Amino acid sequence: MTSAVRKKKQTYWRRLKTSLFPCFLLSFMYCVWGAMEVYVGNSGNFRFTYAEASLPLWGMCIGATVVSSLVLAIFRGFLFRLLNSAVFALAVVSYVQNMFLNLDLGLLMEDEGVNWSLYTAHGNVNMLIWIGALLAIILVLMLLKKRVRRQIVTYGSLILLLVQGVTFGVVSVQHLTSDANRGDDPTYILAGNKQYHVSSEGNVIVLMLDYFSNDYIDSMLKKYPNALDALKDFTYYDNCDPVYIGTFPSVVHMLTGHPFDNTVPIEQWFEQAWNSESAQYFYKTLKENGYDARFFDSSNSYFGIKYALPYFSNLAEQDRTVRYDRLAQNMMKLSLYRFAPHALKQNFEISSYDISGIVSLSGGNVINSYNRAAFYNMLRRTRLQPVENDGKYFIIEFLRGTHPPYEINAQGKWAPGSTLEECAAGYMLMVSEYINQLKELGLYDSSTIIVTSDHGDKENSMQVMYFIKEPYVTREKMAENSAPISHKEFIGTVLHNIGAEYPYGQTIYDFGEKDKRERTVMRNFIDTDYPYVPKYMSTANGTHTVMYAYTYKGNRKDLRKQIRRGPSEILPLTESFN
Repeated sequence: MTSAVRKKKQTYWRRLKTSLFPCFLLSFMYCVWGAMEVYVGNSGNFRFTYAEASLPLWGMCIGATVVSSLVLAIFRGFLFRLLNSAVFALAVVSYVQNMFLNLDLGLLMEDEGVNWSLYTAHGNVNMLIWIGALLAIILVLMLLKKRVRRQIVTYGSLILLLVQGVTFGVVSVQHLTSDANRGDDPTYILAGNKQYHVSSEGNVIVLMLDYFSNDYIDSMLKKYPNALDALKDFTYYDNCDPVYIGTFPSVVHMLTGHPFDNTVPIEQWFEQAWNSESAQYFYKTLKENGYDARFFDSSNSYFGIKYALPYFSNLAEQDRTVRYDRLAQNMMKLSLYRFAPHALKQNFEISSYDISGIVSLSGGNVINSYNRAAFYNMLRRTRLQPVENDGKYFIIEFLRGTHPPYEINAQGKWAPGSTLEECAAGYMLMVSEYINQLKELGLYDSSTIIVTSDHGDKENSMQVMYFIKEPYVTREKMAENSAPISHKEFIGTVLHNIGAEYPYGQTIYDFGEKDKRERTVMRNFIDTDYPYVPKYMSTANGTHTVMYAYTYKGNRKDLRKQIRRGPSEILPLTESFN
């Protein structure tokens, strides 16, 4: 080997060593730390474990470090110094963005969506700061002497690695030693392989549309006056209180009859609710009357679903298959969402649908309308399928409804940017399609059908829509009733319509339109006068600190007046779900 070749190899290895630290820093941040920081704070939203997430991410990190370092070391002289400085500068600016420049835009996977148009000015300013800082760091480094620049890049990279590495280690240990760590726990999932089955012997069907206020019905009808034509045999109760604002804890309360307890951890409340006397009585009575209970929703963290194992036939321990290609893709998007400048973050938004698609289930994933327009498309393609000699069915179908962002149009098609009215009409079209298929099968008349929502919106339209058709009821025109009902009566109403008693509460039929009933609706809230509490299935602090309770008499207008006056009672939380 000639001296010239030896010298080239020596200088290449020197450049390789110089590039290794900033390349590893950047790879660690984007491949591991950004994604795992989100994971350990939201592990209850993921179906995969810490190990299943971290091992492929570490593989990507090491691979990216090796490849980027080897490639970067090929360049020489000014170009190498420029590129090496740029890698370090990108890591520094990304770190500053994540630590100091990110806005609180809500929970990335809560499906609320971010109205990015509200942040255009901030995004532009943030981008200017980002680019300015990036160029400034590169310029300063390029003006320094070679030895000083190398020391700053090397030791600066090591310091940032140490800071983030120690933090990563601490949160990892906290997670792995906490209740949030799934470990080898069984995975109980609501399977969807019988989602479009209906019983030939009788059905109680609940179509629950998330976030659907009775105010939204009024807005929809102004633009789409025929949107409720398929519900002519129903009674519309336009004064229905959800009791709780939020899928948690509303749905569990509806399905168990057990009120939320703010004085205990959430997991303890889940166990209490599903094991309560009211819940055991409800599902035992359904079974005694020949009903098989089936709950179709793709999210499980909201419901403490493992405690409902004795009740739902489509709930079971599932074999899981992790799609590591999707895992890597979506976890990288989580990192990019944290580290990218604000103006680019909308390109890396992900939803609970993206996350649930990472894991395939042996029992089949539930297809709901959080999967874009998949529920409606599948309903029209496969049709409802009547099943004989399998008893009667109690079916709960949980759909997205008018939950922001509005991404379904009035034709039931996937259309981001749709209006509230278009979205509401689109979901009512799905409801109509379901009803019409029941009619085609000859199963409509004998069915009890409830179309409602778990909750209204979180500000002024808190009441929910509530439509019900009892067995063999026919009308020329939909009836309306302003009786002061609530979701406290959900279980009692279902049992009433199958001819059973409910000793733990009332039914909607126990209230008249002239009744002056006192009701209370509650919502989780961030009240900084109260201390932050732990987040459910997480090592982080929760978003909410209290539950505001609004007590009122009358209708939705009276509820709005109470909201403007402020909460009637403030209930400090022991644990926050979000």
